[in-house]
Amino acid sequence: MKYLLWAVLLAAAVPVRAAGDEKLGAGVVLGVPFGVTAKYWLDPVYAAQSHLGVSDGNLMVNADLLRNFDNILPRRDPGHRMPLYAGLGLKYKSEKRDFVGLRFVGGVSMFHSKKPIEFFAEIAPVLRLAPSADGAFDGAVGVRRYF
Repeated sequence: MKYLLWAVLLAAAVPVRAAGDEKLGAGVVLGVPFGVTAKYWLDPVYAAQSHLGVSDGNLMVNADLLRNFDNILPRRDPGHRMPLYAGLGLKYKSEKRDFVGLRFVGGVSMFHSKKPIEFFAEIAPVLRLAPSADGAFDGAVGVRRYF
């Protein structure tokens, strides 16, 4: 519970504007982890995202660099965007022996046509690097509001 409190406090410290444009999104993520999420668009194709929360009662932090593929899924409504994305990132989980791993992220986003809102679902196989070599699997859904 104390980790969730820290996650909320840290999320509140994130700036709500990114140079006056709508490149920065913040919201909630449910799954692995359960907590807060942020995404910053570096350009129209690449973005950096991070999740901060709890999983199994332990603090967990993910940081990923994503490549977005905007024209793969067909669009019924030209105003809605549903890009697929894939990327690579790092995972840290505070356990008895801290967990550090490499994430291979894949997912889909849905952007509302009239509001700066993103819904997303993702999966991420994780190659555990420390304290021992192993594997793990993350999956999450969430929503972000862009400022």
